[in-house]
Amino acid sequence: MKKPHFLILLGLLFSLFFVSCQKEDATVDEKNTAEEEKEEEITDPFYAVLDEDSTLEEYWELFVADAIRSGKPDPGAGRIVTVFFGTEPDFASGVTADHAGRAYNICDDATVSFEIIKSYWEDYSIVQRLYTFYHEAGHARYKYRHPCEFYECTSAPEDYPIMWLSVLPGNTPMEDFIKDKENFFKRNWDGIRYFNCTDG
Repeated sequence: MKKPHFLILLGLLFSLFFVSCQKEDATVDEKNTAEEEKEEEITDPFYAVLDEDSTLEEYWELFVADAIRSGKPDPGAGRIVTVFFGTEPDFASGVTADHAGRAYNICDDATVSFEIIKSYWEDYSIVQRLYTFYHEAGHARYKYRHPCEFYECTSAPEDYPIMWLSVLPGNTPMEDFIKDKENFFKRNWDGIRYFNCTDG
C-alpha cells in the first residue's frame, strides 16, 4: 500500500520539476527574443562614425557622403570648401549672438563657406550638431533660407525642418534627424524658400 503513494508522490515531484523547467526555458526564450528584437530595431549605422571628438572636417565628409547616397552630386565638387569654428563676438551686421552658425558667400557658386560657433558646438549633443551642420551647409551650398525669420513667424510648425531658425532640444531622437535630412536633400518641407541670387 505504501508503494503506490510513493510512486504518486514521485510522479508529482517529477511533474513539478518538468513544469518548472519548461517555465524557466520559456522565460529565457522570451528574454532572448526581446533582446534580438531590440538589436533588430531600425537604425542607421551611417552616423555611428560620429562621437564627441569628431571634427568639422569629419562632419563635412559625412555630409558629402550623405548627399551622394541621397542622390545628390558631391556638394563640394569644383568648389572651395571652408568650414571653421567661429566665436560669438565675430557676429555683426544684424546677426544676433544666439545664432549657432553663419554661412558666407551664399551666392558664390565657387565656394561653400560657413562657420559654427564653438561654444555652442561644445554644448550640443551629436544630433544637435548634425542639425546645426546641415543647416549651415544648407545655406552655404543649397541657398536654402529659413522658412521664416523671427519677425515673420506666427506659429511653430508641426515638424521642425533642418532649416528651421533654431536648433531642436538635445534629447531629439536620431530618427527625427534622419527623417528631416531626407526631406532636406529632397527639398521637401513646408515653407521651403531660397536666397535670391539673381542680379538686380
